[in-house]
Amino acid sequence: MALDAAAVSRAVLAACVVLLALGAGGAEAQGGGGLCVPQLNRLLACREFLVPGAPDPSADCCGALSAVSHECACSTMGIINSLPGRCNLAPVNCAA
Repeated sequence: MALDAAAVSRAVLAACVVLLALGAGGAEAQGGGGLCVPQLNRLLACREFLVPGAPDPSADCCGALSAVSHECACSTMGIINSLPGRCNLAPVNCAA
């Protein structure tokens, strides 16, 4: 089964989220006195649902996602959005 570019981009983005959840986000994701990393670590419950064709997320995943603060989510997205440029890759365009 061939994946289109959008599916691959979403999978790469999802993988980045998992890496950040594992604590690879660094100091920027630790806003609020380091409270962001534990919030992201709980997102490990979502890892099996982050690939194209995965079933709907579990209650554990949805609960973990709902527990991520706005500040932590925005900080994490900022880090994710900066990665392609830092790797000399084109930015991910989800609108395409």
